[in-house]
Amino acid sequence: MKKLISAAAIFFFIIGSLNSQVLYDVRGLSMGNTSVANSYELDAFNQNPANIVFQRGNNNSKVYFNIFTTFQFLNNSDYLSLNFYNDYFGEDASGNAFVLTEADKQNIVNSASDQKTTFTASAKIFSVIYNHPYAGSFGISLDDRVIADFTPSKDFLDLGLYGNLPNRVYDLSQNKVNGYWTRQLNLSYAKILNIKNNNLIESISVGGSVKPQFGIYYFETTKNTLTIQTSAQNIFQSTGESEFQYSGIEEDFNIKFPSGNAGFGLGFDAGVNLVFKKFSGNGKLNIGLALADVGFLNWTKNNARYFNDGNFILTDITNKEQVDSLIDKIKLTKTPVPEFRTSLPTTVRFGATYRIYSPGNKKLTGLEIASVSFDYIQGITDKLGGTTKPRFGLGAEFNAGNVVSPRAGVSFGGDENTLVSLGLGIDTGPVIIDLGTNNITSIFNPKGTSNLSAGFNIKYKIN
Repeated sequence: MKKLISAAAIFFFIIGSLNSQVLYDVRGLSMGNTSVANSYELDAFNQNPANIVFQRGNNNSKVYFNIFTTFQFLNNSDYLSLNFYNDYFGEDASGNAFVLTEADKQNIVNSASDQKTTFTASAKIFSVIYNHPYAGSFGISLDDRVIADFTPSKDFLDLGLYGNLPNRVYDLSQNKVNGYWTRQLNLSYAKILNIKNNNLIESISVGGSVKPQFGIYYFETTKNTLTIQTSAQNIFQSTGESEFQYSGIEEDFNIKFPSGNAGFGLGFDAGVNLVFKKFSGNGKLNIGLALADVGFLNWTKNNARYFNDGNFILTDITNKEQVDSLIDKIKLTKTPVPEFRTSLPTTVRFGATYRIYSPGNKKLTGLEIASVSFDYIQGITDKLGGTTKPRFGLGAEFNAGNVVSPRAGVSFGGDENTLVSLGLGIDTGPVIIDLGTNNITSIFNPKGTSNLSAGFNIKYKIN
């Protein structure tokens, strides 16, 4: 079984393991991915730079910072869960691989065929915000962002699970593998503009970010028209072509850490947040708008392209010498390429947050008792893990005193399923902790969900 899967993987562009990208804010993650109007200080990086100037409630701290204490990941799939993997590709109590039944094989084919699976992750290496009473807020952060996705076709799974059946044509053109690893330095500035003699708007905050980009790894399927035909004598013949391009990966697709920079680019964010006076008797309304990740990345290190013309014949797919010969043939097609450019995953965010204060709080100041937020996220490009499919989010937060803040939300659209999120914030004074997930089943059934996610954040403040 494993030999057949390995042999079929040759035609699926054999690569090493890759990880993922694009989640930033744990608090927003647990509130239905809302952030453009409701984020504060460090959480506003990469979401809306205008919000780095805001602090929770009556806080008036000069400095916020964290170091290696913010991590998030997400597996988004219609079928791939820990239970799915363990049931079909795991081992029994004796350490032996399971032998798949015909029913098992058919279930894998029915579940996974032509279904895209995406792994994303991010880590904030460090971030700092300094609030000046007159000049505004200055911020800097360093983030790693990784993403990988793959799509197996039905014929690819048939080939791997059932072997090369006679008199059969396998269409592998839908197979795709993509992976990216980038690092960015974020330099942000924001300032609140107080509005005088205006009965509607209380203040406007504006902000911007300059974000130098450092490419670590890049891998993308650029072309695939491969088909495989078998004869009555089990002769295995391929036609068509496949092509993939990469940067930063070493010979034989070995990934080493640290690898140095494989590319450099520049990105920009811009945002605004309007605060409306007494939108109702007990609340205020914030309206946020942000444009994020406008820019590019030039890939320059160890750039190459592999091209497989697809014209080969195998008389025995389980023959190691023939399979090794095919792998060597593919390796010999490596062609160095000059530097190439990719755009960043540009997005536009629009959102609103309604903050509800206690009935006795006539001035509507300090910490609200609850808030409700809505975000609309529109991708402009589909590069580096982006998507042009719009996504919507709705979230809420309840502040139980000044310490504990439970959160919940729902998000739908984009490349992800409809997900219900949940989280918790704990403010102990100098230390703030955020826990969250954008899929509630990650908590109650982590092995069974195919949309596993979690976020963890600790940040510190200095008055």
